Amino acid sequence: SVRGVLVLTRRGLFQIRAKCVIDATGDANVAWAAGCALEVPSAKRRVQPLTTTFRLGGVGEPVKTPELHRLMRAASENGYALPRLEGSAHPTILPGVYHTNVTRVSGIDPTNPWAATAAEIEGRKQTAEYTRFFKDRVPGYENSYLLNTSVWAGTRETRRLVGEYVLDKDDVLEARQFEDAIALCGAPIEDHDGGEATIWRYVASGDDGEPTGRSYGIPYRTLVPQHVDGLLVAGRCLSATHDAHASARSIAQCLSYGQAAGTAAALAVSTDSQVRDVDVNTLRNQLTEDGAIL
Repeated sequence: SVRGVLVLTRRGLFQIRAKCVIDATGDANVAWAAGCALEVPSAKRRVQPLTTTFRLGGVGEPVKTPELHRLMRAASENGYALPRLEGSAHPTILPGVYHTNVTRVSGIDPTNPWAATAAEIEGRKQTAEYTRFFKDRVPGYENSYLLNTSVWAGTRETRRLVGEYVLDKDDVLEARQFEDAIALCGAPIEDHDGGEATIWRYVASGDDGEPTGRSYGIPYRTLVPQHVDGLLVAGRCLSATHDAHASARSIAQCLSYGQAAGTAAALAVSTDSQVRDVDVNTLRNQLTEDGAIL
């Protein structure tokens, strides 16, 4: 740890007395309390739905994903309440145990505690229905059983910072690079968008829409608030539009933002400067020395 740097996560907020604060809450709680400019969930702004993942045991040889989707569509027309007609099931290191990502809880603002509670209830109801579907309708799952659900519903999007730079869809799709990039992202735009299907757009993909293996840069400025000093964000509350966020929100990238924010905060404290004034070349050199891929 670095003296004078305070990292706040989703688990708790405290009275702040530090030279630099890193908001790693995911929901931009500190940035919100500090009066930063934010994009917030509302009826007029799309927010990606939540998902309660779950694990099934006793699975034999499962069907391929396209066949699973076909079975979902057929089941939805025959009495099964399946709000999402696609998704995936992934083998774990445990024999016969699959991690399943298929539920969809839409129209929820997770920053509202009452709505978040409703989402937890709905996610578990959907888990029960999808478990029934897998056991009844999907070959390989005849003897399956529910092992557990996720601790809480996975949240893709809530408040987003409006920072010194706002990453947008064209930055993603054109694989743009930036002089102040502190991370790279090759994840596609994966926009669940509350409907039955998911919108997929790969980085720098052509007319065929296939993956290209290319990546784009995440500017340091997306972690820096406008007009508020002594604060950085890390994780999915970075400064990005809805579309760009659907790519940049992935877990691996969020870990990179945390490393960059922590390094920048340490540099700012050690030089008695503001985080917005950190020398980007020094920051990038330190990140590279520490193993970051830029």
